[in-house]
Amino acid sequence: MPVSKTSGAALHQPFQCTRHEPAAFRNPIAVLEADHARLRALCDVLDRLQHNPRHGADLPEVAAVRDYLLEQLPQHIADEEDDLFPLLRATAAAGDDIERILGLLLEEHETDRRLNDDLCGDLECLIGGRPFADPARFLMNLSTFAETQRRHLVWEDTVVLERARKHLKDADQAELGRRMAERRGLPSPG
Repeated sequence: MPVSKTSGAALHQPFQCTRHEPAAFRNPIAVLEADHARLRALCDVLDRLQHNPRHGADLPEVAAVRDYLLEQLPQHIADEEDDLFPLLRATAAAGDDIERILGLLLEEHETDRRLNDDLCGDLECLIGGRPFADPARFLMNLSTFAETQRRHLVWEDTVVLERARKHLKDADQAELGRRMAERRGLPSPG
């Protein structure tokens, strides 16, 4: 996210829950990379909320984070688990460590799902101006989710997507893009 300084105060681009255009899915790896960049920006919002949950909240931005967590993160996880990971397994060579890495990422996806439920409920409270059921849990979940995502994204960017770029054939990528678009109710990227 671009950051500029004005009068000593850091400004940020608000997090947005934007959707990909159908043509973007012609390059599914680039779509996954864009989703990873959005997740990093989302983690920055969670960091700001952790330091000042009520007064640091830009409510439209918090709503965009909640919407992303509810709608797009599950799609992104399904893109990886249902489509990308099986393709990577099919390209694995003897002695390859990809299965262990994918197993760890699958475990982290389960953690993401559990944290996501609580986090979205608490974000709803924040948006609605209601008290948190458990303020300490909210702060812990903000921290844990952001930390887990950042670690997870390093593995996905440096190992998983790098491997996909090297080993997936054009036909594999076309099928991956078609399935990702279909998951979002979009027409095939062609």
